[in-house]
Amino acid sequence: MTAIVYFSEMLAASLAAVALLEISPFRTNLEVVLFGAGVFTWSLAEYMVHRFVLHGFSATEHRRHHANPSAPVLTVFWQTWAGFALVYLIAGGAVLAGVLAAYAWYLFVHYHAHHDPDSLPSSLLKHHKNHHRLASRNYGVSTTLWDHVFGTMLR
Repeated sequence: MTAIVYFSEMLAASLAAVALLEISPFRTNLEVVLFGAGVFTWSLAEYMVHRFVLHGFSATEHRRHHANPSAPVLTVFWQTWAGFALVYLIAGGAVLAGVLAAYAWYLFVHYHAHHDPDSLPSSLLKHHKNHHRLASRNYGVSTTLWDHVFGTMLR
């Protein structure tokens, strides 16, 4: 069941990103900038939500994931997609396409960190394992960038 959930989400996000870029009214150069802004925005939001919401406001629920990483986190998927609708309304399709592409990468990394670790770059796998070992560090899942920026990187 876990693989179906993750890969369905990856496929849906990827197809939506392609469709949004296809219907975007912007010129190619602007689309690239807006797409990049979406990737940047997702990576920062992923870090902030993981650090301050999942390890702050809803820490009890997130601890269940740390105790049983194989259990799919179905309760947050609808909230994530509602957030995507908000991004679309505020920033438009090209930005949302970048967010969705980065979200698909996040899903890929997170799934493989728990179910097929050999398919990940060793740096991301080590980063994720250290987070599960010591939950007060390494909040980035799909990138280590923000852990470096905010000094939460466990080396």
